[in-house]
Amino acid sequence: MPNNNSKTILDQIVDAKVVEVSKQKELVPQNVLEGSISHALPPVSMSKALSRIDNIALLAEIKKASPSKGLLCPDFNHITLAHTYAANGASGISILTDPRFQGELQHLYDIKQSATIQSLPVLRKDFIIDEYQIYESRANNADCILLIVAILSPNELKTLHSLANNLGMDVIVEIHNQAELDTALKMSPAIIGINNRDLRTFETDINTTLRLCEKIPEDIVVISESGINTTGHIKTLSKHNIDAILVGEALVTSNDIPAKIKSLIYPSDAPTS
Repeated sequence: MPNNNSKTILDQIVDAKVVEVSKQKELVPQNVLEGSISHALPPVSMSKALSRIDNIALLAEIKKASPSKGLLCPDFNHITLAHTYAANGASGISILTDPRFQGELQHLYDIKQSATIQSLPVLRKDFIIDEYQIYESRANNADCILLIVAILSPNELKTLHSLANNLGMDVIVEIHNQAELDTALKMSPAIIGINNRDLRTFETDINTTLRLCEKIPEDIVVISESGINTTGHIKTLSKHNIDAILVGEALVTSNDIPAKIKSLIYPSDAPTS
């Protein structure tokens, strides 16, 4: 284990998450969450929504801030953003619920209560390390969760993946390199997310997707995540085995979100930038 002085951003986030989950368990016991799941909205399939037909599908992210860049959206309103995404062609919505991104679990619950959003699948994007968070996600109407291979042992990944599926949720198994892809494929996942962001340095490189996507079986939905912001990126990804893109920062920092969404979903209608 690295000492405190050498811990990466990812290490620090996971350490903090352990403390957060422990405190949350005291506030809302797991049995309470399990009991409330029966009242949750029926889950909507993320894998079906993101399966590529013609154009790459957009998983649009509700993202207020980031640990590396700080506040991204000063006039942030999660419900307004979600409605804008839904009205302009997003196939699904990702909601950051981690406090380091100024996210809240309440954002997910609020958004899913809106009738205009209920037909769209919603991802709870967080650093999930404990079964408690799986029950918490479903109780708050998440349709899908994210499991990051880099922060879980193979046994933890298997246990959390199985539990989420048993509760009716899809799972995006997130990878960053070949070793993590090998681990992910052992799960027979429905969805794999290739994160172009190195979670240890927070730098992005779209070539991460290009290196790994061709090694993923065609029956698995493939999402390219992070650092995607131009029509050129989309045109490049379109030539490969990519079903969907996850985009947050490029949307929430845009002066014209509907136009930005159009440029990502229909890149052939826009000049390469």
